[in-house]
Amino acid sequence: MKKGRILVVDDQEQILESLNAILSDESHEVICARDGQEALHIVQSDAPDLVFLDIWIPGIDGLQTLKAIKRIDPNCAVVMMSGHGTIETAVKAIKLGATDYLEKPLNLEDVLHLVDKAIAGRSRSNKNRESLAGFPGSIIGESPMATGLTAALEDAAACNQNIWFVGEKGTGKEFLARLLHHMEGKDRDSLIKLRCRDLTGENIDDVMQAYKTRLTQGRHKRVDSGTFLLVRVDKLDGSLQDQFAQSISSLNSIDKAWTDRTGRMKLRIVCTSVLEPKELTERHDFPAVLADALGQKIIRVPSLRDRAEDIPLLVQHFLQEAVSEFDRNLEGADDEAMRCLRSYSWPGNIKELKILMEHVVMTAAGPLIQMHDLLIPKNGDSELTDAEEDMSSDGSVVAEELKSVVRVSEIPGLRGITDTTVESLSRSTYQKTLRGRVVMYGQGLHSGIKTGLTISPMPPSTGIVFGQITSGGTVPALISHVESTGFSTSLKRNGSLARTIEHLMAVFHVYGLTNLLVKISGEVPIMDGSALDFCDLVENAEIITQDEPIEPIKITEVFELPQEAGSTKSLRVEPSDCLEVDYYLEYPPPVGVMRKVFRCETPIVFKNEIAPARTFGFVKDMRMMDEMGLAGGGRLSNVILMDDEKVINPPLRFTDEFVRHKILDIIGDFYLLGRPFIGKIVARLTGHTENIAMLKIISEKLGIM
Repeated sequence: MKKGRILVVDDQEQILESLNAILSDESHEVICARDGQEALHIVQSDAPDLVFLDIWIPGIDGLQTLKAIKRIDPNCAVVMMSGHGTIETAVKAIKLGATDYLEKPLNLEDVLHLVDKAIAGRSRSNKNRESLAGFPGSIIGESPMATGLTAALEDAAACNQNIWFVGEKGTGKEFLARLLHHMEGKDRDSLIKLRCRDLTGENIDDVMQAYKTRLTQGRHKRVDSGTFLLVRVDKLDGSLQDQFAQSISSLNSIDKAWTDRTGRMKLRIVCTSVLEPKELTERHDFPAVLADALGQKIIRVPSLRDRAEDIPLLVQHFLQEAVSEFDRNLEGADDEAMRCLRSYSWPGNIKELKILMEHVVMTAAGPLIQMHDLLIPKNGDSELTDAEEDMSSDGSVVAEELKSVVRVSEIPGLRGITDTTVESLSRSTYQKTLRGRVVMYGQGLHSGIKTGLTISPMPPSTGIVFGQITSGGTVPALISHVESTGFSTSLKRNGSLARTIEHLMAVFHVYGLTNLLVKISGEVPIMDGSALDFCDLVENAEIITQDEPIEPIKITEVFELPQEAGSTKSLRVEPSDCLEVDYYLEYPPPVGVMRKVFRCETPIVFKNEIAPARTFGFVKDMRMMDEMGLAGGGRLSNVILMDDEKVINPPLRFTDEFVRHKILDIIGDFYLLGRPFIGKIVARLTGHTENIAMLKIISEKLGIM
């Protein structure tokens, strides 16, 4: 049986890992994606033979993703998966072009049968995008940088050397490698890709041998020529570099044997990296011999900000692609929006622009993209100006208000406080922000609408401020602006609302981020119901330390929340040497009694033990929330749902995941004091309402309410 390229799309790591293991054991090439947008990018670039696609995934849901996949590649087989499937959903998926429909937990025999069937059908059709219409891509742009890049590719296609593409994240290095492969007249199956970051000490020998076997078999099958694409060689673990160099060296025998009568190389090694080869060898101990072998010809890919004159053409190109994929009606961008797109610095380069156009196509009313449709600032990189202008929609609030409203000297406890409740530390913690802007897309838990957020760096003493993407209002993340605590923590000021902020605030708290502007469409995306995606977001950005200090609130005496008669809820804070939470939970089955004590000593401990814990609820509560219009975005992929007997959508990430999520909420809520909190929080059966009540007691004690 012919082996295939299989894409698995699911936001549950266990599903990704199990299908990857099963299919890899059968010698199939497996690619994993965690949301619809990532899946569509892979379908466009890797042309899989078969896609296993979960219906409930973040962002673009499974059925929308299915429709887009069938537009991109009508011959691609798609098998839908769901843990709570209905006949109606299955019928709808089949009508949209799905090959089959599987219910979770998956049956191994069913999976392998569908794989064999799909790959056999793909082989019989003998069709793929490249063989029918050529590789559907080219370098978009008329700038000197774009024309120079085209010339460099043409030179590379004509030479007999290994190629190294170097450039910032998102500049399209892998796309250019595939374009080079196509320019040489090679077919899709003769491009073999290896992601260097996936290599470990345990798998490197097996992986490299498997790739060598595929290359050799390809030669025996008279494949005209091939490309071995090494993605992000700068992500290769340092301990594996010498071993990797030996493996690459062993391909020389294939190189020398795999040439045509003119001596032209039929196997070319192409690699990509963000770091320059010289920097890798001089600062990261990358073997010089390996760098010389891989970088016989180096092509430096320009950033988007260096070819800003190409942005209008790229906007139109990606807009047309997205309009076709998502069956929407948008014609272009108005003048103000285009000026904004051209002035923005694009830290994520072309990839960021492409993703933004997809988001806009899904959310904009049209027919033209307007400024308020964009998740980027009006004035390019002018972070402070953006935030200052956004303080008031009518411009009546002066620019200085942004700084004064959350100035460090006015954050709780920093002026005129002599009470022993807050102890000045012998050394202050320094304020932190991000080096550049980051963007995330998702869905609101309560609103159910597709939404997104941008997080922008802010100057020292600004604090955490939430702003509206579509209007000019902002609200500081402080206890005085808490508007509701029913099912989540929400802020409100002068009509500006920020809902479901607790998971994001927990990440800011633990990572020590103090000065940020967060722009949302009213609600922070729920993602998978946990804080993991937010951890990854700030980790992938660069956290920088600012010059100004900020003193944490350190508790030195006990505070207790007054307990209502007959209530089993209790909450107190007491001294500790770090942020510590002791939570006791007692719910009806299947939750039962749980208790956990968590010491938040480092971000990595938080990320491993608390951040993965997801929102949970009972079916009866979700029905009530739905009637109240508060659960429009609830999915089995982002909420642990239970009936009176069991968890409906297992597995749990921890046996005590419920109590861990309660701790996550507390860590987020307690950052509304405006400074890092050092003390032990002892809670029993409490929620957001009790958390905020305790914060008010602390704030009153400090004399700032």
